[in-house]
Amino acid sequence: MKKALVLLFALWVWQAATPVHACAMITLRTAEQILMGTNEDWTEPGVIWFVPAKKGRLGRVNVGFKDDFAQGSMNEKGLAFDAAVTPEVPWEANPDLPTPKNLLEEIMNTAGTVAEAVEMFETHNCPHLRRSQFQFADATGDSAVVSWLPGRGLTVTRIEGDRQIATNTHLEPSGYRCARHVAAERVLASREDRSLDAMAAALDAIHQHGPGAFTSYSVVYDLKARKLHLYNLADFDQAATFDLQAELGKGRKTHKMKKLFPGDDDLEALRAKPQRQEWGTRVELSAAELDRLEGIYSPAQAPQVKITIARQGSELRVENPGQPPATLFPESPTEFRIAPDRGRVAFDVDENGKVRGFTLQKQVDAYANRVGDLPKT
Repeated sequence: MKKALVLLFALWVWQAATPVHACAMITLRTAEQILMGTNEDWTEPGVIWFVPAKKGRLGRVNVGFKDDFAQGSMNEKGLAFDAAVTPEVPWEANPDLPTPKNLLEEIMNTAGTVAEAVEMFETHNCPHLRRSQFQFADATGDSAVVSWLPGRGLTVTRIEGDRQIATNTHLEPSGYRCARHVAAERVLASREDRSLDAMAAALDAIHQHGPGAFTSYSVVYDLKARKLHLYNLADFDQAATFDLQAELGKGRKTHKMKKLFPGDDDLEALRAKPQRQEWGTRVELSAAELDRLEGIYSPAQAPQVKITIARQGSELRVENPGQPPATLFPESPTEFRIAPDRGRVAFDVDENGKVRGFTLQKQVDAYANRVGDLPKT
């Protein structure tokens, strides 16, 4: 672990930026309503299809693309899931456990709660965990993100409070949150309601556009009411609302989303826009607030490494020996993003305002102590 942390500091500016083929998953809960919402960023138009129940299989609605592979789903018991691509991790099947062709299909066909879904992950192999994580929510208000982490294996992160957000980075073992995660969290933190409008506002704040990928569709599942609200091409001014039981009663049906929203912008217009890279998380700090963070820092596991941080206009510049310089822009008085989105730095400040060090948040968290002031010029 020590060697890995030293390498993390040595290569910290090289982490790839957040992929444009991104996704976001959000659960909001109150005593009256449980919502799970998702953005699906891709390069194709979306498809929605309803599959009635039959022996051994619950009725459900699926969303995805023309390949008939469910990227997300809600079943008639009020269990919903969605998936997000994550950095690939080493995964090996447990030879004592069965390996279904698609564990997610089996879960959505048979399970009604998050607890049942988690149990199926614990008793089956799921190769999709190699490069994906999954968020589940149910009508009781339970929500969890299921991941696979090196050295830890299956990891389940439960909801805390009234919301849970997940994107394309593992929630553990690092405090790192991508800019889209931060932007969605800010929208929800600024609102008192946990309504459909609040969910749509959070998803709208982080929608994608551009030639590399765009938000093909967004869906919000109302898990108690068994309804879903579908938005096409990040147009949150209009929704197609479906009652799951009523739709299942019509038999198996498939709808191309573009035909449900004939007045929306065409795909070429979205592809022609510049690829979105900024999410509005930057804040402005005074020179004094930035100056107090200047100094020389050393990784706790490698004190021989000296990292210099100095103010450069409204940002911070990082000099790490043997590496190109990096730029940090502020998202709060103590939290900075490695531009454009290659990790975060969280400064450790005591109750008297003295800076003790910082935590580099990437694949894992690594701490650096403040060991000196910048040379006076």
